[in-house]
Amino acid sequence: MKKHDPIHANHRVQRDYPAKVKFCPLCGAAMESRMLMPENAERKVCTRCGFVLFPGPKLVAGCFVVDAGRVLLLRRGIEPAVGKWTFPGGYVDFGENAADAALRETREEVGMRVALGLLLGVFNDGPNTVVVYLATPGKEPPSLSDEATGVRYFAPDDIPWPDLAFPTTIDAITAWVASTRKPRQSA
Repeated sequence: MKKHDPIHANHRVQRDYPAKVKFCPLCGAAMESRMLMPENAERKVCTRCGFVLFPGPKLVAGCFVVDAGRVLLLRRGIEPAVGKWTFPGGYVDFGENAADAALRETREEVGMRVALGLLLGVFNDGPNTVVVYLATPGKEPPSLSDEATGVRYFAPDDIPWPDLAFPTTIDAITAWVASTRKPRQSA
């Protein structure tokens, strides 16, 4: 591979961060686990400059594109969970807000420009915190991409539960299905 050839991120390796960090991101020296005071927590600390690595979840944002009471799911074309179903979404870039990331990821993965609605919820699976917005489709129909080898709208009763990609996918779909089944209040 040449130095400037484009690559695809290996998302399995990305999940090793920050647990397997060995070198300081500031000066390149070795990191070692030390007890950090006053919080009494083990943290990776640079042996040269003293930088402390404070781990935090990666922020992910996505869209539940809903049309006629059905939600758009995509079949993942990349690892992790290749072949499993989820909603369009991905990592929020540094300096990007979650709403913009949700719109960008939906456009990149399924080729749709959507209109964001309300926040469906915030879900966590350990290394990732996932912000999920409800959205309405734009003019473009969903399309395939390297990241989406299949796209389909599912009614609440047709969700492919055994084939969902991530715990956060299950949690978000569970919340959406519950919201569709709330009893209507009479005036």
